[in-house]
Amino acid sequence: MSKTTDKGNPRDRILDTASALFYKQGYQATGINEVIKESGVAKATFYSHFPAKEDLCLAYLEKHSQAEKDTFKAQVSSKRSAKARFLAPIEAIQPWLESNELRGCEYLNTVAEVPDPDSPLRQKGKAHYEWLHSFLEDLATELLDSDPTHYSDLNAKKLANDYMVYLAGAIALTEVYHDTWPIKHAIKQVKQLID
Repeated sequence: MSKTTDKGNPRDRILDTASALFYKQGYQATGINEVIKESGVAKATFYSHFPAKEDLCLAYLEKHSQAEKDTFKAQVSSKRSAKARFLAPIEAIQPWLESNELRGCEYLNTVAEVPDPDSPLRQKGKAHYEWLHSFLEDLATELLDSDPTHYSDLNAKKLANDYMVYLAGAIALTEVYHDTWPIKHAIKQVKQLID
């Protein structure tokens, strides 16, 4: 039985259990009965909180989306210069990937299992990455505005596009190779974008 069963309210126990299972073994491989058993709740309790497995996965993605947004914002706000704030998201990725055993991103992992582009699960993943892209564009704009002469040949939108590709690509490839070289390379490339 999961260690989450002795704490929190039933909804939190269900969500905590499902989060661990979805992340470790995937959305398709995780069954509702497994979540019910591991969370220690009754079937009726489960369905009173999550009428379907998709609802549970949407709650999982939303929970992690908010946590990641808060982490990125905290990393950025802790830096003093516009350049350090711009680099903060990519530099925060390596310790995060190492802490989760290079398992990668909840959204990329889930999207890969759901082929329908109109699926609410895919839309949730896309919304998270759209937020991240907008966040990176704001950081790029701040950086360029901090020294218009030095960065006169750069465009904030293009810079954010390139940054996004390096960041998301590095996350995916770190999981594929089960090695940190892609994120290390991506950090160097993002630094080169602004040097």
